Amino acid sequence: MSQQLLKGSAAEETVRNYFLSIGYFVVRGCKFKYNQFDITDIDLFIYGKSSAFGRERLNVDIKNKKTPQAIERIFWAKGLQQVLGLDGCMVATTDLRPDVREFGLEHKVKVLDGRFLTRLNKSERSHLARINEEDLVSEIEKHSLGKLGGDWRGRYESSKSRILDSLNFDGANAWLNDIDYYMSEINNHSDSAPTWRMIYISVSHLLICIDFILREHVAAEHDQRKQLLDNGFRYGSAGKSFTLKVGKMASALVGSVVTQPGLSQTLERELADQASDVKADVLAEFFSKSQVFASLFDSAKLFEGYGYQADVPLPSSLPAHAQSYLGVVADFFDRDRKKILM
Repeated sequence: MSQQLLKGSAAEETVRNYFLSIGYFVVRGCKFKYNQFDITDIDLFIYGKSSAFGRERLNVDIKNKKTPQAIERIFWAKGLQQVLGLDGCMVATTDLRPDVREFGLEHKVKVLDGRFLTRLNKSERSHLARINEEDLVSEIEKHSLGKLGGDWRGRYESSKSRILDSLNFDGANAWLNDIDYYMSEINNHSDSAPTWRMIYISVSHLLICIDFILREHVAAEHDQRKQLLDNGFRYGSAGKSFTLKVGKMASALVGSVVTQPGLSQTLERELADQASDVKADVLAEFFSKSQVFASLFDSAKLFEGYGYQADVPLPSSLPAHAQSYLGVVADFFDRDRKKILM
């Protein structure tokens, strides 16, 4: 592409492409935040599906330097894994010393050493026909005029950060709102390609989130999955009982400080009405179908690929099952799915 990659960035793209080629879902450059403070960047977050019941989340630390300090990176990667509650971690390093690999094995850290990286750089697995992260960020910043036009880069960075610690219904609802925002922007620009990039990538993150939520409910009945999803999309991770409890507390507080008769009951009823107005049943019915939730992981990888294609496909050219994901989100937000899928 047009932008010359730095050595470290090139290494991250190479390793990312490798994991994509062997079937993982991969996100590059996730910012780990705590209370709005940027703590560090995760070079790669990889998500795998080993079986109907098994999921694997790993952080990958990549250092392509003459003095990679590989032992220190093992400590760093292991610490991040434990803080984030992930299932494993890896270190990719140019270091060739056998001791580094042995140290990693002792502490359950997989080490991709210099020999592996050299072979990988020559392999077709590391050279996929897709744009890199730097070009994607540059494209969406130019398209949205930076923070003046909705701060698309900020939205994108938040989406990547969310995948580290918000694979829950709060995260799912945030991704739904992202998708709705980008859908509202489709006709606001002469070039719709960057908008569709962000829609496809946001959909891929949403599907990974729902896949992770449903991993523990594979054996549940359809109606059980549907109820779980309905409550989650309607009330968030806290659930219905907590939301209703907060509503009662809020109305009681209002009633204690405002003398207007019936105001507290009106507030409580309004909060309940707002929750009931959410068309969560539309999403719950769709995602609870066996053929849909069984294919969430593969569909997420498909949409991720669409987002990074050099020539972004329009939704009308996508297979029917991919269009159905866009259609159900459009239905959820009362958007005309025909206009979205044209």
